[in-house]
Amino acid sequence: MPKTLLWMAVAALMLGPVAARAEGAPAGYPADYAKLIETSKGEQGVLVYSVMAAFNWKPVIEGFARKYPWIKVETLDMSSELWDRYNTEKASGARTADLIASFGVDRWNEFIAKGEAVPHASPEQAHLPAWARLAPGVYGLSADPVLIVWNKRLVPEGTKLDSMAAVAKFAEANAQKVKGRLTTYDSGSGTVNASFNWLWSTMHPDAWTTLQALAPATKFERSGGSMLEKVTSGEYTAAYLTSAITVYTKINEPARKAVLDWSYVKDGQPMFVRAMAVAKGGRNPASARLLMDHILSKDGQIAFAKGGLTPVRDDIAAGEIPYGTIGQVAEAVGGADKLRFMPYDEASVASITGFVERWKRDVATGGRP
Repeated sequence: MPKTLLWMAVAALMLGPVAARAEGAPAGYPADYAKLIETSKGEQGVLVYSVMAAFNWKPVIEGFARKYPWIKVETLDMSSELWDRYNTEKASGARTADLIASFGVDRWNEFIAKGEAVPHASPEQAHLPAWARLAPGVYGLSADPVLIVWNKRLVPEGTKLDSMAAVAKFAEANAQKVKGRLTTYDSGSGTVNASFNWLWSTMHPDAWTTLQALAPATKFERSGGSMLEKVTSGEYTAAYLTSAITVYTKINEPARKAVLDWSYVKDGQPMFVRAMAVAKGGRNPASARLLMDHILSKDGQIAFAKGGLTPVRDDIAAGEIPYGTIGQVAEAVGGADKLRFMPYDEASVASITGFVERWKRDVATGGRP
């Protein structure tokens, strides 16, 4: 056999199994899943509207591309405007999101009630806890803790801001020094940003006393990235109830590690369940389903963990991901009973809406009703 033909034959033998894995259904999936894969080949990729940055998505998309190399994934990092943008684009017939991945207790309830979430029984759903199966076709992709982060050069050595009570005590003892130098999310800007302080408040009957006491010391931000940058520079002394996905991926950078310390919230640990669903207005439903199932797979969950998120699956062990599992978070704060997973029920819609209004009245004014 000529050398060229011999090389081609060997290459075919080597690449054949890889190609088969890329084309066929994952192990354990239903036999008819192959039809979904075949349908995706006639689509135009996946457009995702989310509240996560490109670096959070990068490991997930790389793994997905190895499974389905013909599907191009485009992600847009947005905030609460993604809902209005989706509704406007769908109404006008313009291309819009195929998959939505976001917070928004009230907006998700509205989205589901309008029938915009495409029902999809993921083959991975048996591996998900009940709180991550939010509605038919709506799943939690991560359950991320909030953190307290502080500048070690501005906090006395040995002081641990490891609870909201500790932050409040520190602020009271250093009232003049820290005035305007603490930060958290601006709950008055809408229910997405309000989620962080709201969920913690649901764990404490006296939460408003703490939030109002912290108000004179606090400036409010709309971005976890902005908070982290300003705590690193020393403009802020500490950030409370801030998103872990920003901190995890940057805290070990040498310049930050030298000045920053952080903790989970030991007097009640909010866990933010990020929801996702295939959107009815999208043009590429098969590809979107494939992406959703990949995200929920063990490989996809580990990949998102590399991007700073906390997996919802409980079959991922410590050491398989670079940051804490839900079990490790529970251990750090004193037990699973200290965790509160963000609910998406109708009662929570009324609760968070009322929280935003009270925040505007009692906290945004500097703690003066």
